[in-house]
Amino acid sequence: MGQACHRCGAAINESDPFCPHCGAPQLRYEEPEEPVPSANAPPTQRLTARNPNAVSWRDAILSAAILSIPAGLLSSLLGFEALWVLAGGMVAITLYRRRTGMLPSGKIGWRIGILLGLFATAVATAFEGISLLVKRYIFHQGAALDQRFHDLAQLYVGQVTRSDPEAASVLPGFIHFWLTPNGTAAMVLINAAGMAISILLFAAAGGALGARFTAKTPQHTAR
Repeated sequence: MGQACHRCGAAINESDPFCPHCGAPQLRYEEPEEPVPSANAPPTQRLTARNPNAVSWRDAILSAAILSIPAGLLSSLLGFEALWVLAGGMVAITLYRRRTGMLPSGKIGWRIGILLGLFATAVATAFEGISLLVKRYIFHQGAALDQRFHDLAQLYVGQVTRSDPEAASVLPGFIHFWLTPNGTAAMVLINAAGMAISILLFAAAGGALGARFTAKTPQHTAR
């Protein structure tokens, strides 16, 4: 099949590297088999070839850190930490998807959820500790705090006595320990550990659920 020389316009064969009339070299363009997305392409085009289980840690950490602040504060102020971190994990996955433009898998979901849980635990624990210090030493509510711990110890003693009457003989010493400063500190640490475990478990579950739900939702926005 013939074509025209780009210099003189004479008809030549496609296989001729030079024009037989004017000697000009003939330029040819061969279209690539698979187009390579440019650096300015939308994230959905740039990331489609990425391993679906590979985490963009920069975006994952940023997404988890942003949501950990409200989740941690609400867990410390209002309790019900399972609710806040579960919702926070799902929202963090949505934010991660918008930042990366890729559909997160279940593995990515629970990893981001664990990150959220770690950050939210740090926020909740720090806020709880600062709150106790402020109440005791600035607002001078130490007596009320001690009474609250005393009531918790008495409640526990009552539950143990009803379930195991033979344990009543050792309970006086048990109560005395929990009412000492060391016992109070141990009670605070146990409460913080329980809250941390709950936050981590439900945050991971929220991340996994968020990955499943976002996979069914069409992407409309990209970074």
